[in-house]
Amino acid sequence: MKRLILAALALSFTASAQAQTVDPASDLGQFRSLRGDGMTALDKGDTATAMDDFAKAQAILPDSPSIPLLRAQVFLKERRKTEAKAALLDYLKRGNVLDLTQNTEFNTIWDSDLENQLQLNQTTIGSMEGLAGLNGFNIVEGMAFVPDQQQLYLTSIHDGKVIALSPQGATDVINFRPGVAAYGLGLRDGTLYAATVHSRLTAGYDPAKPIASKIVSFSAADGKVLAAVTDPAKPDREFGHLLLGKDDLYVTDTAHGEVLRLTDYGQTLETLIPEGYMDNPQGLAENADATVLMVTDFTSGLYRVDLTSGAMARLLPPAEGNLLGITSLSRYGNDLIAVQNGLKPNRILRLHMSADWTQVDQVEILLRAPKSLAQPTQGVVNGDDFVFVADSQWSNLDDRGNAKSDTPGPAVIGVIKLKP
Repeated sequence: MKRLILAALALSFTASAQAQTVDPASDLGQFRSLRGDGMTALDKGDTATAMDDFAKAQAILPDSPSIPLLRAQVFLKERRKTEAKAALLDYLKRGNVLDLTQNTEFNTIWDSDLENQLQLNQTTIGSMEGLAGLNGFNIVEGMAFVPDQQQLYLTSIHDGKVIALSPQGATDVINFRPGVAAYGLGLRDGTLYAATVHSRLTAGYDPAKPIASKIVSFSAADGKVLAAVTDPAKPDREFGHLLLGKDDLYVTDTAHGEVLRLTDYGQTLETLIPEGYMDNPQGLAENADATVLMVTDFTSGLYRVDLTSGAMARLLPPAEGNLLGITSLSRYGNDLIAVQNGLKPNRILRLHMSADWTQVDQVEILLRAPKSLAQPTQGVVNGDDFVFVADSQWSNLDDRGNAKSDTPGPAVIGVIKLKP
């Protein structure tokens, strides 16, 4: 049984190194504790306790990919085939896929309902137009877009620069220090804001000479640096995605699982979401009147932060919805457009939100295109279009972070049409 359990857990999300501390009282902490207790009970042969723990864990994270597989395996051990099939169907209806050659224990109960759902999860939905391509090996993560000029600003993780890409060609806007790259990017009134980090994937990286993460603002026209903000209290921060809000700037810190705020675009960072709640915060979006901030944690889903009171709550997915593995959020009216590269095939989603953003009413798949989406990263809403990095070149890296090819296909910027 232990071999099967480990195989199931290998399918769960592993986007971060989990170096930060997770509060055991948080949703994520409770989920991990219950899952661990359940596996311990299984090792002791106590399947009743294990299943009780797994049920409680699934109530916290209904879209967890590991729990239904664990439950299905236990049901099979107990010869409860009907329940095992139901657990697998729940797993598949959340959009997950399964390689039966790696999970052969499920062959004994596999039927047409399961096979049809598996095939459905891999079919193409929607269509995408190619807006632009960037040649060379770059690894494009962050982006900003000026529609009237057809001007894109893209971050190159491999080269540690921000590139301006237009129909006239590509030019470098700014080159950061060796080993430093921008993971987050935004544009406001002609000024670019970049969240930089010392990255081993960037040319010139030297682990013996650590460089603090910064929020760097610079002119989009000539790359002149205007200001740089860091956090001297925590020099080991690793800034990720950022959001240029109506009044304040927000940035994620993947090293500590925190979200920080730069009030009034000033010079002092303050902690909005402290360490202990999230594993790997990524996507950020603000509502129209700047009273609510939405944050995606790659591992545990979608969180709502009341910017007036500071209260935070995690939103449960709707039935058969999946809010895990989301790396980017953009507001479209009252809804959210999400890039979900934690599922394969990757997807672009529309999260239909309640009026006050306290509930996700529906998860709609706008685009699922295995031939077009390759580790999509970030995007922006432009009118009724969603412009995003469709092929980031992250897939050109092997499991150790080494390039598979020095001359991969171009990074691709795509656009999909949104319906009001």
